[in-house]
Amino acid sequence: MSILKTATFIICLFISLTVNAEQLKFGIASIVSPEESLNLYRELNDYLADKLNKTITPVIKRDYDEMNRMITENEVDFASVCTGALPYLNNAKIRVLAVPEMNGEHSYQSFIIANKAYGINTVKDLQGKTFAFTDRLSNSGTLYPSFLTIRTFKQAPEKVFKKVYYTKSHDKSIYLVNKGVVQAAAVDSLIFEIIRKKAPQAVRNIRIIHRSPEMISPPFVAASGMNSATYDSLKYLMLNMHKDPKGAEILKKLHVDRFVNASLSDYKVISDMKAEIDRFYSGSKK
Repeated sequence: MSILKTATFIICLFISLTVNAEQLKFGIASIVSPEESLNLYRELNDYLADKLNKTITPVIKRDYDEMNRMITENEVDFASVCTGALPYLNNAKIRVLAVPEMNGEHSYQSFIIANKAYGINTVKDLQGKTFAFTDRLSNSGTLYPSFLTIRTFKQAPEKVFKKVYYTKSHDKSIYLVNKGVVQAAAVDSLIFEIIRKKAPQAVRNIRIIHRSPEMISPPFVAASGMNSATYDSLKYLMLNMHKDPKGAEILKKLHVDRFVNASLSDYKVISDMKAEIDRFYSGSKK
């Protein structure tokens, strides 16, 4: 082998080993309990790792704010995030990888749910009731219901409700309302429908009293530190995994039809709601 060929072989081998040795961290902001989140995303994590020929480690956080910090500081390379957390990532230079499509739609709603025993039939009936939000940065579980409450009552939620709880997960909020521990809550429609389909008894005492407008589903995003080649490869893989039998099987377990493309501009309505809430609180302090 000539010196030139030997040098070329060594360089190519070095590049190959460097690329394959890249380790990624996959941040998972748990919209359901952390244990359930790990069960849901473990196969997706392993599939992506296998196809990219990289080591990918799942990092699960119950707190959306902590996940935002990790994305901003590049402690995770890509992540599933809640839409309500996106306005807080405006300066993080994130890029959208993909958005899940479920039942032919890549949108979801905030459901306001109430225990049937308390005679709550409309949003106005929530005055003086106990209410469960999920995470403070959740859109369907906190941002939208806060926006709705302010518009309906011209008051902050903490003044409208008798007592407010933060459950940290949608499945826990659903459980507490079904049991009558809290009288009402705001939850992700996708999670509610999955639970209703899998375990009807888990929602038998629940009435949906309000459905928000459709909003684009929570995205998977890449942190600013991810290089362009990895971003392009990961994005392509996610957008096409429904075409692969093994990928399609994993998506089915996640109740996802496929991943579709989206951009940060698609989430402007979320930022607009947060801005209106911020203006309300600023004005109320004057």
